[in-house]
Amino acid sequence: MRIPVDWLNEYVPNSLAVRDLAEALTNVGLEVEAIEDAAGGAVFEIKVLSNRGDCLSVEGIARELAMALRTAVQSRTPEIVQTGPPAAELARIKLDDPALCPRYSARIVRGLRIAPSPEWAQRRLEQCGLRPINNVVDATNLVMVEVGQPLHAFDYKLLRSAKRDPRPLIIVRQAREGERLVTIDGEERALPAGVLLITDPGGPIALAGIMGGMHSEIHDGTTEVLLESAHFDPGTIRRGARSLGMSTEASYRFERSVDPGGTVRALDRACGLIAEFSESPVEIAAGVVDAYPRRIVEAVIKVRVSRVNELLGTELSADEVADSLRRLGLQVAGKRSLAVRVPTFRQDLAQEIDLVEEVARAHDYRNIAEHVPGAGAVVGGLAPELVFERQVRGLLRGLGLSEAVTSSLEGPQDTARLSLPAGNALATPVVINNAKTTDRSQLRTTLLTSLLNVVAGNRRQGVGNVSIFDLGRVYLRRGDDELPDQPQHLGIAGAGRRWRGEWVVGRSKAAWDFYALKAVVEAVIESASRLVASFETGKHPCFTRGRCARVLVGSREIGWMGELKAEIRGAYDLPDPVYVAELDLEVLRGLAASLREYQPVSRFPAVTRDVALVGPRSVLAARAEEVIRAAAGGDLDSLGLFDAYEGRPLPAGQRNLAFSLTFRRHDRTLTDDEVEASMNRVRARLREELGARIRE
Repeated sequence: MRIPVDWLNEYVPNSLAVRDLAEALTNVGLEVEAIEDAAGGAVFEIKVLSNRGDCLSVEGIARELAMALRTAVQSRTPEIVQTGPPAAELARIKLDDPALCPRYSARIVRGLRIAPSPEWAQRRLEQCGLRPINNVVDATNLVMVEVGQPLHAFDYKLLRSAKRDPRPLIIVRQAREGERLVTIDGEERALPAGVLLITDPGGPIALAGIMGGMHSEIHDGTTEVLLESAHFDPGTIRRGARSLGMSTEASYRFERSVDPGGTVRALDRACGLIAEFSESPVEIAAGVVDAYPRRIVEAVIKVRVSRVNELLGTELSADEVADSLRRLGLQVAGKRSLAVRVPTFRQDLAQEIDLVEEVARAHDYRNIAEHVPGAGAVVGGLAPELVFERQVRGLLRGLGLSEAVTSSLEGPQDTARLSLPAGNALATPVVINNAKTTDRSQLRTTLLTSLLNVVAGNRRQGVGNVSIFDLGRVYLRRGDDELPDQPQHLGIAGAGRRWRGEWVVGRSKAAWDFYALKAVVEAVIESASRLVASFETGKHPCFTRGRCARVLVGSREIGWMGELKAEIRGAYDLPDPVYVAELDLEVLRGLAASLREYQPVSRFPAVTRDVALVGPRSVLAARAEEVIRAAAGGDLDSLGLFDAYEGRPLPAGQRNLAFSLTFRRHDRTLTDDEVEASMNRVRARLREELGARIRE
């Protein structure tokens, strides 16, 4: 906004240099972006914030300058001589929607002769970037710049009246479909429905708050004018201006809100200037036609002195806070808790925090000391759950798997491919209300669908060897009024060969199978959680019977693994076996040992013995291992299965299991007799509990 410095100095007399004035304004938040030397003196180009419509005027800027200089604004009360008949006998006003136009005021001036305005007025308008027109229009524009209230002058004789009342009728309403208006710039405009209009019984005569119409504009033969001064809803004017692609000095101010309490004062000032600019006396109608159905009252805001000091880091007294607010034109009462009456021209002040900011500006930011907040030294780092995730990711990458990042959203077709039985928890997903597409209309209940989509996508591109993992959340339905359970799961999928080169291992050993997947799952659990995994045969609707296992840590189930059913592979068009595991990562993290305990290495030699047993195939290796550990006693250091054999010459349904046992003590060397006694106990327990035959 352009403001002549000499005009500003009329309101706030001072002896400061132009650049010092610019610095004072900038320090209170009105940045002076440029200083121009124009005809008649310096002009400030000031950046005004969008919520400070009160500063789009000389008066508004003057109030800020007076606050900065700790002085007062020279008040100006317009004085006019009213010699005409009552204004109420000359015009009527009707507001269709007071919410869109809370106030509409009008004065009538007669006996005019249109002529150029005085030279000083024209020069001042030009300094502000406005083009002089004539003595009436120039007066309204000067008032707009001076007090911030846009005005419009209608040729009174061109305003139309209703049938039963000779008085011209001003109607403020929204545009109707198909209405048009030729504005004063000569453009005929189609009016979108909802645009706020000034009309008379004959139709539109102006775009409210934006631009007047050509039908009733001031011309050389005008002798009587009706001056409009109104308060419009800022949002309505903003939408109307944008829909029409227009921006004017008036709309710029109305969009940022003008003072609803200043409409009549602006009319008085304009009438005074019109009388001053006329070579012969003019007649100003007595009174104002003022449509103001619901008065906008001044807000009262409570502000606590303690809160001001707490936020600003100051130690201001109640009197100092009150003095700062009064310099802004606010009325203040009270002591510790101040009641602040906010004038209607400060529409931006609505809460206590707004007044705290005003105190900071009035006190001057430069007078507020800088304090560095005290804080202890804090060592940064990842949250424990993120450390655990990073460890799992690093381990799986080290095992040769690639990470897949998949979406939590899927479609009904994904769930259908799993062929889940009715009532299964995985078959009742949470459905999205505002889904954009059907293939992203529900939340996944398992990572299997996401992993299989990746495997199938690779297969379609000719990549049959896939080794992937995915860390992501699944969403399990709870009650209808409850959010779903959202545990984080780890999914692992393998198909084809694990290794890229056959020269590493043979083709048969390089392929993914149940035991290769089991080894990966064991590595994850033992390395990430420092716990021992165990596996039990189980039944899962997605895995092949006999090639499916529950994954446990202690007695706690943490997931499932196995070979995917053939019918599910068919649904994904996957001809080769696919091995999949899904673990509840949150349960595993909760079970993880918090500390790794150091175990000293024994200085004494170990003794190794083997035991081979033949028993029914139904005897699990894990069960045999459990029996061996219980029988071997405390000297058993480690135990491992190194062979499992079925076939001739063993009878049908029988299997040979061979274990390697390592015995060691930390205080002495074990004797052969002690080790042999332990082995005898092992053999006896295997015969008794498993019905096994020990191979010698």
